[in-house]
Amino acid sequence: MVLLLLLTKAAKAQVPAALVGRWALKQITFEARRPLPDSLQAKLFYSPAGETNAAVKEGSLTVEVEFRADGTYDYEMARQNQKEPFYAEHGRFEVKNGRLFSYGTTDDHSEPTLDKQTIVRLTRNVLQVEFPIWRPEQQVFQQIRYVRVSGR
Repeated sequence: MVLLLLLTKAAKAQVPAALVGRWALKQITFEARRPLPDSLQAKLFYSPAGETNAAVKEGSLTVEVEFRADGTYDYEMARQNQKEPFYAEHGRFEVKNGRLFSYGTTDDHSEPTLDKQTIVRLTRNVLQVEFPIWRPEQQVFQQIRYVRVSGR
């Protein structure tokens, strides 16, 4: 019983209270921590992330994630005027040393969407995560900014 209580406390410690709630993707940006040639810069903006960013900004796509205090999450992508999301992922998550780890339970065997992202900003209303893209030595990071969804 004591061991179960200790394990429960440890699990709860891995879920920052500020993270719990529903978040909507607001913007995707890239940060290069070293100079990039023009060809690589152009590649960033004509990538699937660039297309997703444009669709979110124009309102034709919504991306939302809900983090729960019990360490579970739901991630959904939906097109405007469609009731059901075209992509949904469910699973468990934890935060270790400022890094988000997710374990999806989706049956498609793809890597969980939120796995291995570093939380660079977490406030009451803003969640910003980042992860490296391409080869690590290129020092290029995709940053995703979410805003809290209120009233749900």
